[in-house]
Amino acid sequence: MIFKPIKQKKISEEIVEQIELYIKDAILKPNEKLPSERDLAKMFEVSRSSVREALNMLEAKGLIESIQGDGTFIKSVGEDILKGVDNLLVKDPKLTWELMEIRKTLEVWAVEMAAKNADEESKKYVTEAYMELEKVSTKSNSGEYEDAEFHLSIIKASKNTVLYHMMMSIFNLLKDTVKVGREYVIKVKGLSKRELLLEHKAIMDAIIQNNPSFAKQSMLKHLSFIDQDFKNYLDKFSLQN
Repeated sequence: MIFKPIKQKKISEEIVEQIELYIKDAILKPNEKLPSERDLAKMFEVSRSSVREALNMLEAKGLIESIQGDGTFIKSVGEDILKGVDNLLVKDPKLTWELMEIRKTLEVWAVEMAAKNADEESKKYVTEAYMELEKVSTKSNSGEYEDAEFHLSIIKASKNTVLYHMMMSIFNLLKDTVKVGREYVIKVKGLSKRELLLEHKAIMDAIIQNNPSFAKQSMLKHLSFIDQDFKNYLDKFSLQN
């Protein structure tokens, strides 16, 4: 039996491990700006050279991105994979349908996991996201941003870091699909904003109650508009533009 000698970790490696953990746990979110090199050195109580080495290691791993004159930012896990999808959707709006299908599949699974795994902190930010949506439900604006934030809070509550980072990386696309969906169910299906809000409340309640079955049922009802009629609506919409 051959044992390998124990090596003491370098300071820069310990910094990398801490930042990686914060990214994994979504404490550091995609596109979030890191403190300056000097401030990080003060926080970690280490030299700036150790921080610089750690940042270089993180950038080599594709976890952060340094932008000249702007700072260092957290990259999304799925950013490189999904880069350019928004341009495709602009060129062919019918691809919105495919994104909606993906949303339905992922979010039904995610809400089950959220209801199963949600702790008090998760329940708090899902509730806060719902309250923000409730505030705009009676206003003239469409509320797609708050709606998308609510759905994103569910993804976060699912405790699946990869899925959360992927959805964060396409947040603008998510917001666009939410906008199209809201317009369709209100203008075409005749659902009121109040009824739509109650669907969101049912989802929130299921998560708070840690009831995966009810959560899945509520999300399926909420996304039930994603059907052949909706696909036909998108086809007509793309022909008109």
